Amino acid sequence: MGRPYTPDMLAERWGVSGETVRHLIRSGKLPAFRVGRMLRITHDTVEAYECGIIGSAVSKDDSSSSGTTTMEADGVIALRHTRQRKPSVKRVT
Repeated sequence: MGRPYTPDMLAERWGVSGETVRHLIRSGKLPAFRVGRMLRITHDTVEAYECGIIGSAVSKDDSSSSGTTTMEADGVIALRHTRQRKPSVKRVT
């Protein structure tokens, strides 16, 4: 098992843009995990996605949860919740 892919590395492998890969992650179709602020995708997840095991059978576009979905080694899918960002308010001085 090698190092996890970055969205840009995976984009190069698939011949698409990095933004396309990030869109798949945001929409829940491609499980990923975070290392700080950086997104990573495991080799197992990439192989499962390429084989059509994940991402094609059920769309998760209607999901109301916020966070990142990850597929762990034993096939368990975990959701890491993150706080939703609130718009910043500029103070007038």
